[in-house]
Amino acid sequence: MDTDGYPPGPAVPHTASGRDWVEAEGIRIPRFTGEFWTSRQRKASPIHEISYRACFKPQLPRFFICRMTGEGDRVYDPFTGRGTTVLEAGLLGRGVIANDTNPLSRILTRPRFFLPDDAEVRERLAAIPMVSGARATIDLSMFYHRDTEAEIVSLRTYLLDRQESGEEDNLDAWIRMVATNRLTGHSSGFFSVYTLPPNQAVSPERQERINRRRNQVPQYRDIRELILKKTRSLVKRTGPHARSLLNTAGDEGLFLTGDSRNTTAIPGESVQLTVTSPPFLDTVHLLGNGAGSWPGLSGSFTGLLPREDMLLLRSGKSGKAG
Repeated sequence: MDTDGYPPGPAVPHTASGRDWVEAEGIRIPRFTGEFWTSRQRKASPIHEISYRACFKPQLPRFFICRMTGEGDRVYDPFTGRGTTVLEAGLLGRGVIANDTNPLSRILTRPRFFLPDDAEVRERLAAIPMVSGARATIDLSMFYHRDTEAEIVSLRTYLLDRQESGEEDNLDAWIRMVATNRLTGHSSGFFSVYTLPPNQAVSPERQERINRRRNQVPQYRDIRELILKKTRSLVKRTGPHARSLLNTAGDEGLFLTGDSRNTTAIPGESVQLTVTSPPFLDTVHLLGNGAGSWPGLSGSFTGLLPREDMLLLRSGKSGKAG
């Protein structure tokens, strides 16, 4: 197994054999043709496997990165989403620039350039004080067992304290990333009872209807064990070489939060390739306060909303398919 998490296969040269040309007003434009989502191509690096709405497969940016850049070139995604493009670029030894108007994107993307060991995560989680009976400021009983809620609130308090004191490190950021992605979902691998997947909105009233329809009540979830389980799943098959490439890309990369029309932090002539998917602004209202907006459990848990503002809205997505 290759150390970047992909099955063995021939290396793709910088100038691929599948390239031809299109003439447009006297300009020769290269055209690339490829096949996607075959059984082999589905086996991408597991580091991508965090739940996020409308993601594209990592093989798509990989196809263009391999054919249109070389090692050390810089790849940019102005609508980063969960980070598919920039993570693939990092695994291929490219520099990265990530931007998204949704601040959750940086929280979900940057930590995956610094993969921890299982033992490190276990030790850190064991050191986090879990306060029995801790509660959010609003009713979350339709989502979580009360003991699970206490653990989530305790973890949130720890992470915010570390952030505010300036003590936060890459391991804290990793734990925040995994926990944020495990807040709600369809299976017992998430902290919640069965509900809509991450980045989709659900009101408490709708969740109560889901619970009645499915005849379900929230069961206790051990959030430490679920974070460890997801950590092991994300980092498997990622060997030392791939980890080194990701670390270098993460250390040297830019991770921006803002309007893609105003990215003055990006040096001129520094990007060799942009691979992205446009936002779905007609579907998700990024700046509104409705059910489709990004603030919510994720926004509150990560500190993007004030500590006392634990809203019941689930986070929306950044409007990006990556």
